Amino acid sequence: MKTVILQYLASALIFVLSSCSNEAVYNTITQLNYGTSFGECIGFCKHELTLKSNKATYTCYSYYPTIQTLTKTDSIKKSALDSIYNLNTSAFFNLPATIGCPDCADGGAEWLEIQLVNGKKHIVTFEYNNEPPSLKNQIMKLRELFSKNKCN
Repeated sequence: MKTVILQYLASALIFVLSSCSNEAVYNTITQLNYGTSFGECIGFCKHELTLKSNKATYTCYSYYPTIQTLTKTDSIKKSALDSIYNLNTSAFFNLPATIGCPDCADGGAEWLEIQLVNGKKHIVTFEYNNEPPSLKNQIMKLRELFSKNKCN
């Protein structure tokens, strides 16, 4: 009797797992990195925000060895994280790695990097304040999040 029950439970589990959308699992974001940089700059010239596991890590870098890198970590609400992660990952992975002329004539650059649960990564770099239309909502949220928590 126990064997029959175990076989039934195993079959039911296999059915449930195979019914799950592989597409949804495949496109699950596990980490997101966003940043800005300016090539000709004094002070903190590169800023990065990493979102992973309800944690937001803010890092500010300088090109000068006398200025130490600053890092701070805060928690982020799941609703805010979900709002940022809510993007079409297939469309994102189809964007070119470079859009426009990032940091030409010291205009600055921004980038967004996404890592999926399967380890697949893609980074898109674009001109500062000139994000691709398909990323506008997420970039605006990331800019706002970062502006509130810059390394000072």
